Amino acid sequence: MVSANVRDMEQIIARTALKYDLLPYASNPFPQTLPSRTGAVARLFGLDAAPMSRARVLELGCAAGGNIVPLAHRYPEAKFVGVDLSRTQVAAGRDRIAALGLNNIEILCQSFTELDSSIGTFDYIICHGVYSWVPTLVRDAILRISRERLSDTGVVYISYNVLPGWRLLQALRDSFLLEVPDHTDSKRRVAQARELLAFMREASPDGGAYKQVLETWQPRLAQLPDDYVAHEFLEEVNEPCTVTDFVRDAGRHGLAYLGETEVPGMILDNLLPETARRVRERSGSNLVATEQTLDLLTGRTFRQSLLVAAGRQNEINRNLTPERVTGMHFLCGGGIRVERTGQGGTLTDAAGRSLSTTSSPVFEALGRVVARCPASSSISDMLADLPAAQREMQPLLQEALFKMALCGLMTLSTEPVPAPAGVGERPMADGLARSDAERREASTTNLRHERVMLDPAALAVLPSLDGTNDRVRLAAVLASQAKAGRLQFSREGTPVNELAAIDATALAHIDAVLAGIAQAGLLVG
Repeated sequence: MVSANVRDMEQIIARTALKYDLLPYASNPFPQTLPSRTGAVARLFGLDAAPMSRARVLELGCAAGGNIVPLAHRYPEAKFVGVDLSRTQVAAGRDRIAALGLNNIEILCQSFTELDSSIGTFDYIICHGVYSWVPTLVRDAILRISRERLSDTGVVYISYNVLPGWRLLQALRDSFLLEVPDHTDSKRRVAQARELLAFMREASPDGGAYKQVLETWQPRLAQLPDDYVAHEFLEEVNEPCTVTDFVRDAGRHGLAYLGETEVPGMILDNLLPETARRVRERSGSNLVATEQTLDLLTGRTFRQSLLVAAGRQNEINRNLTPERVTGMHFLCGGGIRVERTGQGGTLTDAAGRSLSTTSSPVFEALGRVVARCPASSSISDMLADLPAAQREMQPLLQEALFKMALCGLMTLSTEPVPAPAGVGERPMADGLARSDAERREASTTNLRHERVMLDPAALAVLPSLDGTNDRVRLAAVLASQAKAGRLQFSREGTPVNELAAIDATALAHIDAVLAGIAQAGLLVG
């Protein structure tokens, strides 16, 4: 006999699946879930992690596969399985898989609670944007499956809304659920929620913290897409939890807490010295207590936690040293300023994070790492750029990159990203980007596993970036797309319509178009 709790859960799952069919969640890549990044965190803490090239990856709640289809394309020897309840999204994902001709990925349309041992074991398990939005029995199923289907060196990624910080947003959710009728027209519900929040912001007489929440979130919500608002604030279930409770529940299922995908947030030395001292004093050497204290101080609303089998807990080494990054690859973001000061210099990103060195060779090597962006760099790459007489500087370079990774200026990866910053004579784009452009998709995924929006010029040129066309031929392709009406050139605000002028304008602009594609990480070396 089926219990009342199970029947209730099945009904909630069915209603949720219907809403995702009617208003699908945008299926995008999530760089923080990338196995080469979560595997790098495992290695940083002294654990083995499977190489991405032949890994088995399971994603629970994969939507249309926007997160794993690009990986299946990039790593043909790896195996990927996605699971989702939304028939609409599963169908879209299968269409894309067929268009790319992939045979190393499948997307299953079923509930997590129905999965069994027939799917095998996995080196990486991903569950992004699901855990807080499903009933308790499904959350238990996520943790159970994660342990049962995890390989000996496996890593689990689970994201979830966090207390106490998310409690500030609960007032918005409560207001929406009180005032917005629960019907199947999700877009209408979102519009009503936006209207309600605008009214609350304008009419609220409160001058304190509640008013501040309304003032902050009304313009922010206006910028968020409908699918996010619908599934974050209007779903039947949204149960945030504390990191303490999450780790406890994971432990009940035989899983141990490894850390967060964003390691810099775990490093107390990134805080003000007095704040770090007081956190250590309060939490001692207890990692979970420290993370809980950080949530109390920061009001964090969202976590992206990594778990491993409980039997590996004693293998975790949290005494981080520069030697741990040996053999890893380093990714820096765009916008890092490189400033010479004396013999050395300083690197600073847009968030104000910085690293200074008094060594001129180290500073110059780090500058070359930044210039190589969007490609990754390794210690070997840096040494190869140095004169033979300076190659004994490996320990200094390693320490500098290690510090940059811990402060957030660099991201660690177990795999290289071969995305050249420059444009060759006959540039070649990644096959996924070419395919997406041919299908006239609004976006694609770059080699850093980031979403890249495709403007008309990129859509026009990308399909021809197969390594056989030079810039003159590519300019002709760009011009032909303009003549066909798929894009419009203008000069000083005036449309360019004369055929010869279109040809000249395309030739004048092709270098900038190609440079933009390269900087977006869509070219291959």
